[in-house]
Amino acid sequence: MARRQGWRLLIPGVALALLLTGCEGVGVADPPGEGTASYQVWGLNESSSELGGDDPTVVLNGDLERDSKAFFAVDGRWREQSFVLDDASADKVRALAGRLPERTGDPRCERLVLVDDGLVDRAVAVLTPEADATTVSAARLAD
Repeated sequence: MARRQGWRLLIPGVALALLLTGCEGVGVADPPGEGTASYQVWGLNESSSELGGDDPTVVLNGDLERDSKAFFAVDGRWREQSFVLDDASADKVRALAGRLPERTGDPRCERLVLVDDGLVDRAVAVLTPEADATTVSAARLAD
């Protein structure tokens, strides 16, 4: 019995480590098929996230300049397989191109995650900021 509960003793330690490093884990949600939406933007912790498989999990990197919280909110419209950001949101994302490692403290952070901050936070899409992108769109995580 003690052996079965041993792994449970690790959970508070792992949660504390994620909290201290500004990371937060969330599940993946099915995005809407169409329409407008708003999402919180976080950095993607590539090392700890598992985007494939039956039970995908996303670990978020917060913005160190914002006390490890989300970078900002974005607005846009869902199309078939992507979320296209409006002009103001796209400008904010373009400004992060090449700056994610310094802003998150994670040298491997190169992509952003769009998170629906409803009752339960769920990641819906990922994108890579590019300074010269004409259209900024995020690819769905769940199909």
